[in-house]
Amino acid sequence: MSYRPQEFWEQRLSEQFDLRGTGETTLSLAYNKACYALRADVLTRALHTAAATVRGKRVLDVGCGTGFWTEFYASRGAHYTGLDIAQVSVDQLATRYPDQRFARADVSDGVPGGPFDIVNVFDVLYHVTDEARWQAALRHLAAALVPGGLLLVTDVFSDRGTLAEHNVMRPLSRYLEVLGEAGLVQEQLRPTHVLLNRHLGPWRFLNRFPGFLLAADRTLLALGAGHDDAANKLLVLRRKG
Repeated sequence: MSYRPQEFWEQRLSEQFDLRGTGETTLSLAYNKACYALRADVLTRALHTAAATVRGKRVLDVGCGTGFWTEFYASRGAHYTGLDIAQVSVDQLATRYPDQRFARADVSDGVPGGPFDIVNVFDVLYHVTDEARWQAALRHLAAALVPGGLLLVTDVFSDRGTLAEHNVMRPLSRYLEVLGEAGLVQEQLRPTHVLLNRHLGPWRFLNRFPGFLLAADRTLLALGAGHDDAANKLLVLRRKG
């Protein structure tokens, strides 16, 4: 059966509207909460390094899913817009956050609204499996930024190819090629996880202890670990002024 993104995510989020639906569906909610807590740590540090404040800024969150980043940005005073390909996400989050804006959209076709000061695209673009649509999505996201605005993207950024029907990994060089042509420059590349959010092989029993893995990853990231080809990373780019 071929991958149909909207149908895939409508079904997945309808069945599990919590962090398991947008994360590791076969692992516990506690495990997924630990993964997202670590992502939030890394994003907070990246925004600080970029001297980017959130309060009062226009933020676009692509793939708003079950609302983790909605809460992150809304609680910090952002003027938040959430986009998702699944209508169930838009409907649920619009009810939960009536003061924020939500829309169903596929960024490969365009970005409604804007321009934005920050565009947040966590764990989304490797789900765009068609190459032409992936390139179109990057160009639309770049065009949605104000001069000096930040694009925040997570991926593995290594050429690991098709890992699943709904998952295609692309190298950092491809991202930088397309986004460079669109007027963006790289500022940061930070690992988001070391042991969490990856296959641990014979050590997979540790997934039952997400609190331990979270503490270990915080220590390992502080020591500079996580730059291998299998680790998920946060790429921070800025649109030229």
